[in-house]
Amino acid sequence: MTQAQAADDATWDRVAQCESGGNWSTDTGNGYHGGLQFKESTWKANGGKGRAQDAPKAEQIRVAENVLRSQGAGAWPVCSRKAGLTGAEAPRRAERSTADRRRRAAKATAPAGSTTDRGSELATSPAPFPASGDSGEILVRPGDTLSGIAAAHNLPGGWPALYGKNRATVGPDPDLIRPGQRLSLG
Repeated sequence: MTQAQAADDATWDRVAQCESGGNWSTDTGNGYHGGLQFKESTWKANGGKGRAQDAPKAEQIRVAENVLRSQGAGAWPVCSRKAGLTGAEAPRRAERSTADRRRRAAKATAPAGSTTDRGSELATSPAPFPASGDSGEILVRPGDTLSGIAAAHNLPGGWPALYGKNRATVGPDPDLIRPGQRLSLG
């Protein structure tokens, strides 16, 4: 598969089967539309025109490829796993972002004059991040998504649970988190 085509049609068919029963023109009234269950804001932000449920399958897949590049497979947290959909670009960026945060935290807590950064390796233990079920906060960085944060911290309930805990901070659109926001993980 090439950069432009991150998943084949058969994989997208499996995601759609899981998301919408394979109905590419569905509008169930739950705020998500089309075979791949796009939220309208996600559809438009990723190049969709009109309404997802009115777009042909090929157009829905084209927009989904953009979502896959920007958000990773976590945009479809359950169905991507079931369908075997992977998106290497966004998860690698999220992993770098987490590694960068750990490196900055280690530098901030290291004694003066010590070396904490040797390329991509840490000379000291990384600052602890809350594990699943632990309480804690995370500072949203550019490129972060709720699904990426939830996956990186193995949060039970994934991004919907993270959004539920932080709805007052995030606002009505879970697809729109801003750098600098502090989100509760616990």
